[in-house]
Amino acid sequence: MPETKQTASDRMIEAAGRLFSERPFDAVSTREIASAAGVNLSAISYHFQNKDGLYRAIFKKIILDLKPVRVGLAILLENQLTAARDDRKAYADFISAFVSRVVDSAFSPSTRWKMRLLKRETEMPTDCFQLLMEGHVDIIHDLLGILLAKISGESPTSEKIKLEANAILSLCLQYALNEELVKARMGWSSIGSSEIQKIKKITTEMVLRSVNLGEYCGQIKEG
Repeated sequence: MPETKQTASDRMIEAAGRLFSERPFDAVSTREIASAAGVNLSAISYHFQNKDGLYRAIFKKIILDLKPVRVGLAILLENQLTAARDDRKAYADFISAFVSRVVDSAFSPSTRWKMRLLKRETEMPTDCFQLLMEGHVDIIHDLLGILLAKISGESPTSEKIKLEANAILSLCLQYALNEELVKARMGWSSIGSSEIQKIKKITTEMVLRSVNLGEYCGQIKEG
């Protein structure tokens, strides 16, 4: 199937997103964005009104691109809970799949700059922070919270469950967000499929132990 040609607005979103992932908003000029995207400077105002509009469009596109991750986890959770009833092994299988999908998404080549930009936005929030929370982060947290609540008997809206969900998601993402540190510490020249499998295995085992499902370490399905 032939590759779909990027539109001018898509090229600007991609180019600007990569630049914003490396430097703060004010350190990236519209002229630099236009040059990187191969468009005239006036194209930014034509498509997005201004740099702020382009920045917001980047986050809308990231949220749209991450929709398959959200939908896939929602379907998996619904199927697992329907089949599980009180089967703790099924809960462990979902956790394995959750960790695997989040780690794979974070390390995907097409996602790398997006992860850096999301990290920058959470560290130095702009008006797009709420957009990011409502469009993606809250949904992923809530899905994980439903399972954690089922395992523990707590309310999915309790502070304990929210904090646990945050800790687990942060654990899954931290390897990709701190790739250079991980490579230096592990002595890895790069992080490829073999290293990612090791990351998923140890992360899954840590999460299982944290929710009192440690007995299933080593006998979980691949995510």
